[in-house]
Amino acid sequence: MSMDQNEGKKWHMPWYDWSIFFIPGIFILSLGLESAFGSPTGPDGLAHRDFRAIAHWFDPVFFQYNLIMTLLTVLVVPSLALSYIQTMSDQKAQRLQREVPAEHRSEIRRRMGQRVSFSTFRGSVWLTTTIVLLGTSILLLFKPISSAGGTGVDFSLGANMLTMGPFAELYERDPDAYYSHLIRNQIAFQFGFLGAYVYFIGSVVRAYFTMDLTSLTFVDGAIRMIVASILALVLSFAFDFAFPTELKLPSTSVVARDSVSTTAAESLPPAAASTTGEVVQDGAHGGQQDNSDWAALPAGLSLLPVIAFFFGFYPKRATLAIERIALRIMKGIVSDDSYRTLPLSMLAGMSYAHELRLEREGFDNIENLSNADAVDLAIRTCFSYGQLKQWIDQAWLAAHLREDYPDFVRRTGIASSDELRHFLASCDSAKIDGVEQLVAGLSTDPATSPSWKVRLAAIKILLDIAPLPRNCSNPETGEPGSG
Repeated sequence: MSMDQNEGKKWHMPWYDWSIFFIPGIFILSLGLESAFGSPTGPDGLAHRDFRAIAHWFDPVFFQYNLIMTLLTVLVVPSLALSYIQTMSDQKAQRLQREVPAEHRSEIRRRMGQRVSFSTFRGSVWLTTTIVLLGTSILLLFKPISSAGGTGVDFSLGANMLTMGPFAELYERDPDAYYSHLIRNQIAFQFGFLGAYVYFIGSVVRAYFTMDLTSLTFVDGAIRMIVASILALVLSFAFDFAFPTELKLPSTSVVARDSVSTTAAESLPPAAASTTGEVVQDGAHGGQQDNSDWAALPAGLSLLPVIAFFFGFYPKRATLAIERIALRIMKGIVSDDSYRTLPLSMLAGMSYAHELRLEREGFDNIENLSNADAVDLAIRTCFSYGQLKQWIDQAWLAAHLREDYPDFVRRTGIASSDELRHFLASCDSAKIDGVEQLVAGLSTDPATSPSWKVRLAAIKILLDIAPLPRNCSNPETGEPGSG
């Protein structure tokens, strides 16, 4: 496919692709116009019972400001996808043309031609935009109220078992405690989503500038926002174990005594009434006499948004911590059938962000990466061909040495199968036993020498008889491999 054909394909977008920009904009614009010019009631004099009611829950200026933030939050998703297709994809194709061997350049052109259309991103961008619109609506547009008499969302009528869980029974017994738990769960859900969204924006921007933005980036972000929000919501139910103090309104005893004191003050002489009024006023404003009648707001409650945000920003680490706690509790109850794999962090130059990116492509451990295709991964990710080839060679050697790989690298300085092949080939050319040289540097204990000798001899045989890794050159002939 020629460059001109690619350009035409990039700019050719059917109307339903452009609607991803217009639909959120029209919805938000209609709410803004309703807030500015609409009436809180319909022609029949009753309050609106649809989305138009949202426009009259807040101060108009504040509400319109929230609408602008919502619009920017939502439209950043398709905007980055479209901008990447128009500009950065060509730069990535040019970079790969310079890096990969000549025999694979036609493959680069063919595969990159399939990635320059918005249709490749259509489903994932629509999904992510919808989730962001729903999440930001809960954050910025849905105003919670404690009773049906106010203006906002009466969650006591709309709450379900997902948001309330076992606290749903408090609705009939203790409405104040019911509302308290409902607000906590909503806060956890909202800030869990916010943490996931902030991480998603950071990952998209990073992928944009590293020329690594794919449909999987948006799918991963959408799943992260869903999982993080639900995870923070579920864990909010355990918050009462750490901070059991309830969020309550002033106790009814204060209200009752307030009214009794006021009635008594009206029947007293003016001087006495003024004195009594001062006492009542002091009590109503939290004087020392009535402090015990006001439920203290637990200081630990301010940690709930922070913890929920952490679960949203790092859901993988949060779930890993939960998994470790659960396994520790269940140890001895269930059998340990866990599998043993080597983490990608063993490889040189592998960061946490690099691990996440390779996991998104299906390579979540050393054993998987050792069988990867460097050219294919260079097209699908932001990593250069040389970096991926080095990691794949390192993964092959680590998969054969297992837990001894770090010690092998530290003692010999050989980190990849390609380096080991070159070392052994050089020793053979010099009529030196390369295996014996390595064993001498590795074995501080004579009892371990036979073990190292057998393992290294086996690896040497595998390097000699196995075909060269894809796109690797033969160290003796310089010809490319065909593996």
